[in-house]
Amino acid sequence: LYECTGRVGQSDLIRHDILGGKEAKRQPLPRHVFGEGATAVGDSIISLTWRDGVGYVHDLETLSRVSQFTVQGEGWGLTSDGDRLILSDGTNALRFLDPETFEEIGQVSVTANGKPVPRLNELEYINGKVWANVWQTDVIVQIDPETGRVSGFIDLSGLYDRQRDPRDEVLNGIAYDPETDRLFVTGKNWPKIYEIRIVEAN
Repeated sequence: LYECTGRVGQSDLIRHDILGGKEAKRQPLPRHVFGEGATAVGDSIISLTWRDGVGYVHDLETLSRVSQFTVQGEGWGLTSDGDRLILSDGTNALRFLDPETFEEIGQVSVTANGKPVPRLNELEYINGKVWANVWQTDVIVQIDPETGRVSGFIDLSGLYDRQRDPRDEVLNGIAYDPETDRLFVTGKNWPKIYEIRIVEAN
């Protein structure tokens, strides 16, 4: 499981061995950047920065930086549908990037019941839908990437229910293993990663 952490001077790309118990491998990002979302593509990890206007390509095995590219606007979350990179920038837009050139090749506005859904943050592509957590909420939305329409809401309130800092301890991580159909979530400054199973509301 790959994680990219934030804060200037403290941003790392991390590989966690959540099954084997091996020590996590860390690759610091440059000290002047604020790290954001990351996703695995082929033999690389692509990672974003928040307001620094740059993204990085890392070797999947060593995590070392191979190259960098320009990011227009803010970088929040990143995932891939296998053909395109999908980027969130804190608005209600999902932006599509070419995975080779990193040029923007399209975007879609995300809506629920006809209304914009802003503050889209961490992203994960799962079974044809983009899952996005809505910043500073305990909600994940399921988005049709072609139309931008939200088809489902996942309520994770109560998962991490101790007294929290409303800004610095929010839901902020989604990971999916398609081989085992396992789903994991975590949050900013949360002490644990949770494996969860989605059930229909009564």
